[in-house]
Amino acid sequence: MKRNTAALSYSLIKSSRKSISIIVHPDGNVVVRAPKRATVGQIREVLDNRMDWIIKHKMKFEEQRRLNPKREYINGEKHLFLGKEYILRVNNSLANSAAKNSVSKNGDFIDIWRADDLMAEELMQQWYLSMAKEIFPQIVTPVINNFRSIYNVAPNKISVKKMKSRWGSCSSKGSISLNSKLIQTPVRCIEYVMVHELCHLIHFNHSKNFYSLLAEVIPDWKERKKELRSILPYGC
Repeated sequence: MKRNTAALSYSLIKSSRKSISIIVHPDGNVVVRAPKRATVGQIREVLDNRMDWIIKHKMKFEEQRRLNPKREYINGEKHLFLGKEYILRVNNSLANSAAKNSVSKNGDFIDIWRADDLMAEELMQQWYLSMAKEIFPQIVTPVINNFRSIYNVAPNKISVKKMKSRWGSCSSKGSISLNSKLIQTPVRCIEYVMVHELCHLIHFNHSKNFYSLLAEVIPDWKERKKELRSILPYGC
């Protein structure tokens, strides 16, 4: 049964593309990408046909936001690092000038030393990025080497950076980027994202051949993806 799209709020981006696509972002916003010559009627027809899919994804992201509420970066709040929960301790750096504006992991705690309350979130994100750049090579290098030994292909470049709505990406030039926020997830989830992007070096799409290759390399990829999505509601 088709649903009426009149009540649906969405952003429309027109370009020289050939088809109409729909993206539901983790914040619930819907973006429609369409050819420059696409009519309102054509766009509405595509939206009508995919309304159940849109609603399903909006509800899924809403549930994920409920389970993963916005962080306040205050004492006692729990934060993830490589899949394990740590308790946040926010300290005034005036009491320890040597630790001014720094973050460190100590036992079951993550300590933030800041001069201003507003700096806690920024310092935490900088720490995540720094730790991701330090630790990811240890995790993904064996994965890359194994993939290369079997399929004789490897990325031209690996980068780690902040990404708003993707776990990772692979460019047509063979460069792979990983989201620094993956440092919050278990090692097996980081491995899954790396393998996913490596498979794009052979199949630059999400075809049946792509998923067959993914399953060949990492048979439990669906379980790993499900676990990853429960922590970071993004996608590749």
